[in-house]
Amino acid sequence: MKFLLSALILLLPTYAAITAIGATGTLDRARKLQERVAVPGHDDGQGWSSSLDLGASLTRGNSETLLVTASLTLDLDFGQNEFFGNFTYAYGEDSGDITEDEFILMASLSRLITEDGFWYWGGRIDGQHDELADIQYRYTGTAFFGHYFVKRPDDSLQFSVELGAGISTEEQGEVKNTFGVAYIGQRFNYWITDFTRLYQGLAVFSEIGKFSDLQAIAEVGIETFLSDSLSFKAYVQNQYESEPAPGRKENDLRIVTGLSYKF
Repeated sequence: MKFLLSALILLLPTYAAITAIGATGTLDRARKLQERVAVPGHDDGQGWSSSLDLGASLTRGNSETLLVTASLTLDLDFGQNEFFGNFTYAYGEDSGDITEDEFILMASLSRLITEDGFWYWGGRIDGQHDELADIQYRYTGTAFFGHYFVKRPDDSLQFSVELGAGISTEEQGEVKNTFGVAYIGQRFNYWITDFTRLYQGLAVFSEIGKFSDLQAIAEVGIETFLSDSLSFKAYVQNQYESEPAPGRKENDLRIVTGLSYKF
């Protein structure tokens, strides 16, 4: 229930934006957006976008906390195929005690299967290591079908949902386990202006046959370009674990601000 409330809060900006946005794009806007997401040195027709994100927060005085995040992202469209990959590391301290020490890896490859470009199928791989949650490793592979409910020709507005199934293997608390999983994913991306975008994503994995055992991650953020290669990002991320390690809470909320460098 706590995760559902958190997810609804993170999803509200998405649906509010969709209901407030018209469905018409312009050629001039499309060209400007393409300039923003193209990577120097690559063919624009390939739709390359790669970035390195660095975020941090620090407090001193009555409390002494530190949170550092680093993320590498690659987004590529080639022909009817779409690839998205992300690797993130987070480290945090509170009064000298380690509060975050986590690696997250996600890679997704999909292919459009209809002429209108709204239906697609594909697969994704997720990996995680969380020292404090006592997750030595968790690897999940899923196959899915997806649909763009909203997709402007200039890609200035996208909203998609994915459904799939796969298999997960993990070692948590010195217990190894392998099981089938059901997967639900959702993504939203909207360029508010030629320089600023709002984005949001949700991924939920649930053990088949035991749907009360689930893991989920939701994120909503905003990014604005300061130059052709540098942007400012701020986002809220919530991770949910229905059966956390002893001493850990179900929800893990992060609020991060930082810079993103496109290369």
